[in-house]
Amino acid sequence: MNNGFKTGMWVGSILGAVFGMAAVNRMDPMHKRKMMRSTRRAFYNIRNGIMSLW
Repeated sequence: MNNGFKTGMWVGSILGAVFGMAAVNRMDPMHKRKMMRSTRRAFYNIRNGIMSLW
C-alpha cells in the first residue's frame, strides 16, 4: 500500500506540473513569472516530503 501511495504522489506531481506548464503558456509575462516561482517551490516541497518518507 505504501508503495502505491508514493507512486500516486509522483504521478500526481508530474501531472500537476504538466498542467501548470500548459496554463502558464497562456498567461502574460508577469503572471507567468509568479506562477513558475510558486510551481517550482511546490515541486521542491513535494520532493522533500517524498524523500522524508523514504
